[in-house]
Amino acid sequence: MWYWILAWSLTIVTIVGNGLVIYLIITIQRLHTTANWSVLSLAVADLFVGLTFFPLLFAFNIDNLNDPPVSVKPFFLVSRTFLYFSATNLCVMIMDRYVAIVHPLKYLSFMTTKVITIAVVFAWISPILLFSIPNSLKVKSRYLLVFRVCVFQLLPVLLFMFVAGRVFCIIRRISKRKSKICAQLRFNHAPKTSQPAAVIDSSSESRAAAKMTVAIVFFFILCYVLDNYKCFCAVFGMCKSTATLEQVMDILFVINSAANPIAYAFLKRDVKTALKRRLVRRKIHIPYIQPSAHSQETEKGSVGTVSFVSRNSSETSINGAPLGQFPQLQGEVSL
Repeated sequence: MWYWILAWSLTIVTIVGNGLVIYLIITIQRLHTTANWSVLSLAVADLFVGLTFFPLLFAFNIDNLNDPPVSVKPFFLVSRTFLYFSATNLCVMIMDRYVAIVHPLKYLSFMTTKVITIAVVFAWISPILLFSIPNSLKVKSRYLLVFRVCVFQLLPVLLFMFVAGRVFCIIRRISKRKSKICAQLRFNHAPKTSQPAAVIDSSSESRAAAKMTVAIVFFFILCYVLDNYKCFCAVFGMCKSTATLEQVMDILFVINSAANPIAYAFLKRDVKTALKRRLVRRKIHIPYIQPSAHSQETEKGSVGTVSFVSRNSSETSINGAPLGQFPQLQGEVSL
């Protein structure tokens, strides 16, 4: 029973987390960037993993919940298809972040909306063509199994390991360069001069992007290592899969889809900022009072007399003092 409790807990986290990421990107205009379209596509794929994996497995094993779950063919087809959707979309997002970190000057000219769109479409079509259709047609071949495992499991792992190592080297280089710049500035200027904001912002943004990339890569490799081991056993017949191994693999698959939105929320800077503003920001709007062109409206309060004149007049004052000295009465006040 512990298996199903953990399974449904991870399902809820996956659905809520990815649903929140989708909601933020769709509803907030500032998140409508080229980079976030790959994030949105990955969140949709992970959302479908949460909606289909354990709910379908539960439905097919509802009469034997006390026994280890049995993976029937319809479940295998649907669940693997969405898992491969998640893997291919993750490849697109990781490559987008790799170009942004390693080649920042070429990013805007290379990673255009058209390029991202083509990559995302390919990420959704390739699992259908290479796995779903052959599996539906009952094409059984050891070579097809090896090809599927290499394309959707081994190749992403190798690609992500290369990206993680490259990004780590870039971040070390950036940190060393930042230290040299700050040391030179401290030497040239007063000892108490703080580090330039531009240097801090650029380096912190690069580190945040690198942390997010490495975290997602780590979770993917961790979650697919046992499945690669199982496929190795199936292809070469050197070992046997157990029920416990199958259960741990199922948990790890959904953990991978549940961890991605957590990485966005805590490590992707724009999503993190948007989430904070949605959760904690409140604003008070002071309505603008349209004054008459030939009259003045006077309000008396504890502050004094507030006089409003027409927009053509430059003398808007409180007790003779310019209104500019009272910024709390202008525009928007944030709490």
